[in-house]
Amino acid sequence: MAFWKDFDEIVTAEMASTAGGLVAGTLLAFITNKIELIPALLIFLPGFLEMRGNISGSLSARLSSALFLGATKPKIRKNRILKGNLAAALLLVVVVSIILGVVAFFANLVFFGVFDYRIISIAFIAGMLSNVLELPLAVFTTFWLFRHGHDPNNIMGPYITTTGDISSVVAIFIAIVII
Repeated sequence: MAFWKDFDEIVTAEMASTAGGLVAGTLLAFITNKIELIPALLIFLPGFLEMRGNISGSLSARLSSALFLGATKPKIRKNRILKGNLAAALLLVVVVSIILGVVAFFANLVFFGVFDYRIISIAFIAGMLSNVLELPLAVFTTFWLFRHGHDPNNIMGPYITTTGDISSVVAIFIAIVII
């Protein structure tokens, strides 16, 4: 019986992930003309999209493990494990966003001969914007799934990857508009 419950959770999450990937790809297609204005964005984009799922997915997995081990409860207040994991995720997003921006900046300079520092600002702003949505979403969804008897480990990977892709594309667009 547990096999079929897990199977249903996993298949549903993967199907939702596929649909969400189509949404993210469609959004990306709509902003391609903006991305082409700064060639380094094409270098930066794959790493940035991967970053969201990796950081938020790891956060969700750590929280899920703590919940199943009984080390924490699915609550926001007075949750030391949650605070530590959120701090680590925030620091990772800042550091990785800046590193991705710097790598894209130098790749743009070397490959295209274009000195455009805006890519670093876009990387940082987009990282922060997507973080504002993605981290609370990861925490609340993990807790909600656990409270309702689901295994967050079965669902959160595809879910976070999908929501991360969508929020990242939107955040990049907003960051481009801001810069």
